Amino acid sequence: MTLRRVAIVTGASRGIGRAIALRLAKDGFSVVVNYHTNAVKAQEVVDEITALPSKTECLVRAMAIQADAGNPADGKRLLDETIKAFGRLDIIVLHAGWAGECSIHDLTEDMYLTATTANIKGPIFLAKASQPYLLKAQEEADAVKDSGSPLGGSRIIITTTSATGMSNPGGGVLLYSVTKQALEQVARVLARDEQYGAKGITVNSVAPGPILTEGLRSLPPGYVEVLADQHPQKRNGEVDEVANVVSFLASGESSWVNGQNIGVSGGWTV
Repeated sequence: MTLRRVAIVTGASRGIGRAIALRLAKDGFSVVVNYHTNAVKAQEVVDEITALPSKTECLVRAMAIQADAGNPADGKRLLDETIKAFGRLDIIVLHAGWAGECSIHDLTEDMYLTATTANIKGPIFLAKASQPYLLKAQEEADAVKDSGSPLGGSRIIITTTSATGMSNPGGGVLLYSVTKQALEQVARVLARDEQYGAKGITVNSVAPGPILTEGLRSLPPGYVEVLADQHPQKRNGEVDEVANVVSFLASGESSWVNGQNIGVSGGWTV
């Protein structure tokens, strides 16, 4: 049986997370489809992955694991169940998060705690808890990198938002943009940390602009078109266009990309 690399994608039951999970599966990964509440949608993603053609024999190509990625205890359980099922972890995509609208005038302490827990606390502690497993996989990749092995090294990939790069952000993105900006800095710091980047575990962030997800399509009539008109190509992005970038970062070809925030916005922010 050919060894397959293993990836966790948090918040993978729909939208961008779903597209990332499917793309990594097509790239040959066994994928853990993490979800918080929507078990039905998560299982649909697992079923889609299982139905994909495969070049390698593998007993389990995907599984859904429920966990609140913002809760460190749940995050640890997510890792434990992944290792129990697959025996390794090569890639973790920290996608789950909070994307609500809030201005300084609407801000409450509860809203602040919700946003920072989902968008900062959870991802940081998952990155911390995953390090021993990622390091083991990285050491295995280093040991066989000249033998034609499919192992490509360990990666932490964090999804943020292009809203952090806006020179004129609207007031409603206060908590969202601030907490996602913090995650970009987490990627930069870990990229140079002696137990992450210095060991070959690369850490990068991906910053999508407006992407045609269920959430975007549910906005008031006309708003999607307004956003599209702000792009040079006069359209919004597709979920697969984000997944394509994550696919590259998860591959061996990205080995010298570390500590970078890659915008996937079609020029919405430059």
